[in-house]
Amino acid sequence: MKKREQINEEYKWDLSSYIANDEEIEEIFKIIDKLIKVLPTYKGKLADKEMLHEKLTKYRQDFIKITKLGAYLDNMYNVDNSNTKILSLYQRYETAITKLNQADSYFSPQLYELSDEYLNSLLEDKRFKNFDGIIKEIIKLKPHKINEQTNELLAKMNKFLGNNANIHGIISDSEIEYKDATDSKGKKHKVDNANYHNLLRNKDDKLRRSAFESCLTAYGKLNKTFTELYLKDIELDDFYSKLQNYNNMLEKELLGEDVPKIVFDKVIEHVNKSIPLIKDYIKTFAKHSKIKDFTYCDLFLDNKKSNKVSLDKAKEILLDSLAPLGEEYVSLVNKKLNDKSIDYMPNKNKRSGAYCMNCYDANTVILMNYENNFNSVSTIAHEMGHCINAEYFNAAQPYEKAQISIFAAEMASTVNEILLNIYMQNNGSKADKIYYIRNLLDEVRSTIYRQTLFSEFELFAHEKIEKEEPITYKDLNEYYYNLNKKYYGGACKLPKFMQYEWSIIPHFYNAYYVYCYSSGMITAITLASRILNEKGFNEKYIEFLKNGINKPAIEILKEIGIDLTTDEPYETAFKFISDMLKEYKKLIK
Repeated sequence: MKKREQINEEYKWDLSSYIANDEEIEEIFKIIDKLIKVLPTYKGKLADKEMLHEKLTKYRQDFIKITKLGAYLDNMYNVDNSNTKILSLYQRYETAITKLNQADSYFSPQLYELSDEYLNSLLEDKRFKNFDGIIKEIIKLKPHKINEQTNELLAKMNKFLGNNANIHGIISDSEIEYKDATDSKGKKHKVDNANYHNLLRNKDDKLRRSAFESCLTAYGKLNKTFTELYLKDIELDDFYSKLQNYNNMLEKELLGEDVPKIVFDKVIEHVNKSIPLIKDYIKTFAKHSKIKDFTYCDLFLDNKKSNKVSLDKAKEILLDSLAPLGEEYVSLVNKKLNDKSIDYMPNKNKRSGAYCMNCYDANTVILMNYENNFNSVSTIAHEMGHCINAEYFNAAQPYEKAQISIFAAEMASTVNEILLNIYMQNNGSKADKIYYIRNLLDEVRSTIYRQTLFSEFELFAHEKIEKEEPITYKDLNEYYYNLNKKYYGGACKLPKFMQYEWSIIPHFYNAYYVYCYSSGMITAITLASRILNEKGFNEKYIEFLKNGINKPAIEILKEIGIDLTTDEPYETAFKFISDMLKEYKKLIK
């Protein structure tokens, strides 16, 4: 693999809009030092509107610069993790930010102490227009306030509490020992985190199943350890939520995202109603694949296109596939593809995968590892969805509202992937269409169904802890295995060692996050369907992208005709999926 310096400059991103030189870095560290000293001087003065306004506005540009430095260091480290200079700066930055957060830790608790009358008067004051989201959030969360002393204590405790996700990562990445997998010719293959997913996609049935068993039984040997780790993480979540006067962690997470519980319930309800649909897909694929004794892990069989796709061709495909979003959107995409916003190529010591980095007052950038195949084209489409979303809300909103909620985060990216897939279905051979439909249906399986299964599992585990009911590793294993039987039973074989699969999933250490994947794809399918079939809807969609956090995502979606508290969007999404499956079955006859 090429070293970073061997990559052609045209394929590297330009981060100069974040940090121009080393002098700017040192200047920002001086700004942090200044704020650590000056921010505490506002303590106890927030009931004075002049002082509050000054606190919110005077250092606004300083915080923008500080955020840009953090993003710059992240990006620089991710393209070359052997860069010791950047690593040293990043560690220095983290220490400085911890001190800055401690210096400002009084702010939210003291806002909570202000009267509702005073807070509502701020909403009527034009000077606080850009901060109305912050003020409304304070009013909303007032019943869940933590006093200043407790808040300071929790800020210090965060250094040694809540690291269960890191512990899980350390065990998974470096301490679990896997047995070698065996292929159909008797050849041994080493199993580790680096190659496990590649082995699962291998066309050799025996190797695929052997790798799957090797991984899950390795986790099974540490079943009690992972159970203790996960349950302690839930107990910590329960402690924090109860400390903040929530009934449970789910209520806390949903309120934080302004998502009514009915949306969480609707996702589970409609996915459960549509389980026969995913079982039908699995049975159809199993029959078409001609794999004997079709097993759950056979669903991971490689579905990559073997044809090469050059980067230039990928750009052309992307622009054509996103045409339904309108000329303005496509023009923005074309600009981002060619103005050094994307770090395209893999290099030694570069982070794997892809992401989009949004930072106010800086160029939105994308990191990826282009591999000349359709999966890489899809990756660009996905990350470009995040990117253009950010470009729109950065231009339309002030700094304080130029963000995206976790709930809405994956919607724009998934819309792009769906539009790309449908374009590819309509511009190729019959074999191509079969491939792309299966590609989309498998995304539905892994995103909507699998993530909802995860949601049901964590709901079960959390409720056990919250009700102070006993729960053991046997309970977790049995419940997880029974969920898999409910979702997939009768469509494919489910080895008993699948009961350990829950312990692999790192997302469980970020409570109630996975439902956002399910709800996000359901919403994205509904959005894409209307973009393709309803004249002028693309313009409404652009308004949704411009929103940032100006309004809760659930509200702006309702304004453009998608009300997630009703059955309609779920029915639209699952009809789309059903139609895709019908077409797939028709094509493979």
